[in-house]
Parts: sequence; C-alpha cells; structure tokens
Amino acid sequence: MNDILLFGAVFIGIVALLVTAGTYAVYGGSHASLSNAKVGEVYNFEYEQPLHGEPERYLAKVVEPVYTMSQDQINRLNRRSRYRYNDPQFVRTSHLVTCETPDGNIRQFYAERAKNCRRPLLAGTLFKAGVAHLF
Repeated sequence: MNDILLFGAVFIGIVALLVTAGTYAVYGGSHASLSNAKVGEVYNFEYEQPLHGEPERYLAKVVEPVYTMSQDQINRLNRRSRYRYNDPQFVRTSHLVTCETPDGNIRQFYAERAKNCRRPLLAGTLFKAGVAHLF
C-alpha cells in the first residue's frame, strides 16, 4: 500500500512539473519589447486599451516590420482621422506593430501600450503547428 502511495505521489509530482514547464514555455519566456520586434517572432503581452479600461492579454505573431512614425506623421494622422476623435485618453505613439493572433485575426498594436511583454520559448512552434489557438 505504501508503494502505491509513493508511486502516486511521484507521478502527480512529475505531471505537475510538466504542466508548469509547459505553461512557462508557452506563456513565460524572456522579457521583451514590441518596439524592436522582428517579423516571425511571437510575443505574449497585456495591451492597455483606454476605450475599455481593462488590459487584454494577447499571444501574437509579428507579420510585418515595426512601422515607426515621426511626430509630424502622428500629428497629421490625428488631424485627418476621426477614429476616437474626441477621446482625450487615446494617444497615438510612434511604434505600430502588425500581428496575427492565434485565431487568424490581423491586428495592429501600439508598442508603447504593450505591458508585461515576453517572448515565449515555444509559442513560435505552436504557431507553426497551428495549435496556438488552444492556449
């Protein structure tokens, strides 16, 4: 009976270790910044959206080079665009990153609004395999 309990405890410990390591490999990783992201890299970050007030977490793959805007371009865009025209909390920043989410949507993010940004260890492999949407 003691052997069964011992093997059960060891088995549960190994399973917990594998789940923890797998979660870290997908969602953990090294600290990073979207400002200097390269095409094909996968990032996990919280995006501060002032419209809703709550940050949302994204796992996203960069699909285009980071577009860097000058202050003149930002001012011109602010004058021409009607997107959130009367919203004082909405501020455009200089780094715009185009990413693909696991469900296939293409989104643009201002890099300066990405907080807790990390480059997961295995997320790129999950994107290539087409199973990143499971996480």
